[in-house]
Amino acid sequence: MHRIAKVAVLVAAAITLSAPVANAERSYIYKSYSEEIWEWRSGVQWAGAIACDMDQDGNSVKAHYTRDSGSVDYSHATGGVGTCNEGTLNTTNRVTKHRSQQIRDWATDPYGPWKYRP
Repeated sequence: MHRIAKVAVLVAAAITLSAPVANAERSYIYKSYSEEIWEWRSGVQWAGAIACDMDQDGNSVKAHYTRDSGSVDYSHATGGVGTCNEGTLNTTNRVTKHRSQQIRDWATDPYGPWKYRP
């Protein structure tokens, strides 16, 4: 293999290995999660945050998030297993961080880790 081809293969491998995983921006709490939203019409990443309830425990899930302006908001998935609810999309005042929270009736409400916009 030519030296230039070897370098090209190494560069391609490095880019592939450093690319984010499809769900790298999810903040899990048990099987449920929050995730940043890509606004496909404008092509803007981190335009909002979504809360998804993926387990059958009867608890709802909130996605807490902050925006560039410093405002704090949340989206709340209450419909049971497999339901998701997205917050308001804003392509100019994007989400800076988000995390999930499971809302439990008779215990503390645990949080997932904060996920930050790169």
